[in-house]
Amino acid sequence: MTLTSGSNITGTLYNKGISTPHTATLYYFDNGDIIIETESTTKKLHISSISISPRVANTQRQIIMPDGDMFVTHDNNAVDAMIAKISPQQKNTIQSLLYYLESHISAIAALIVVSIIAVFIFIKFIFPAIVTHIAFSIPTSTLHLISEKTVEYLDNQFFTTTQLPQARILTINAQFKEFIATIPDKDNYTFTLYFRHSNFIGPNAFALPDGTFIITDDFVKLIQHKHELFTILAHETAHVVYRHGVRNILLNSGLLVIAIAIFGDVVSTTTIGLPLLLIHNGYSREFERQADAFAIDYCKKNHISGKHFVNLYKRLQQKAPTNIPSLLSTHPSDEERLSSFMAIDNK
Repeated sequence: MTLTSGSNITGTLYNKGISTPHTATLYYFDNGDIIIETESTTKKLHISSISISPRVANTQRQIIMPDGDMFVTHDNNAVDAMIAKISPQQKNTIQSLLYYLESHISAIAALIVVSIIAVFIFIKFIFPAIVTHIAFSIPTSTLHLISEKTVEYLDNQFFTTTQLPQARILTINAQFKEFIATIPDKDNYTFTLYFRHSNFIGPNAFALPDGTFIITDDFVKLIQHKHELFTILAHETAHVVYRHGVRNILLNSGLLVIAIAIFGDVVSTTTIGLPLLLIHNGYSREFERQADAFAIDYCKKNHISGKHFVNLYKRLQQKAPTNIPSLLSTHPSDEERLSSFMAIDNK
């Protein structure tokens, strides 16, 4: 057999079960044969019978033989040359890429930047699109079940029977029916209005996924004109039409799953709770802007002045906290919302 150029590798041989090292030289040949020599022993093998550890930075390489003996060397370049020369099929592209990255800090930095951008694009654009598709695929019966269970939970935890006078309830119900009559495609939804009293939740009105509206006594007390009610109902109707509630549920669940997949466990996920909250609130603000736009378009089409929303909103501000930082808020800023509705009258 003819030795190839540069066909020997120096290293150390460890016999199986024996910790005593032996200085050794590995010779490899064009036909794939390998000879490992020490001062007292010679081992003949074939490249196909051995296992070669992958290259990791500049750590030592291990060549494991069928009988458990192990040849160890720090000459990574020589091992790579042997693989390329007599066993190119053992060359692992992924391992080579990992070694390249480990050896080039700039490449690692570039990979990190690309990964961050990819995650951002997925969370910002791709993931919401997937969630939207799923949300609009959910059958009406499921939306009704979700809403029904939500009402049960809220009644058990926060709400009691309304304490509004019967006459006031009848008036608001009549105005609610008048509003629903003006909604396009109203027959595609089952709009229902519930009145509730609460010592924990202040003035509030919101819609559940199936078109169930819940309005608190404190909120009703703030209403001074039916068009004020209409502007709020229009906003909440948008949440039903665009399935914002279901999309929020899916987004919350999905963000948690993504975080666990990236960071490994729930404990680690808690350390990024604020970033997740900011991402979620970013989605929520977009939903609120979409709902405001729906309400503004409704007002324009039905000749309702934007001052009705503004007047009710200002009364609501006096009852609600105003010190929430904008990044933590799920709604657009007060100035943004009020100016949008005031612009309705600027014709």
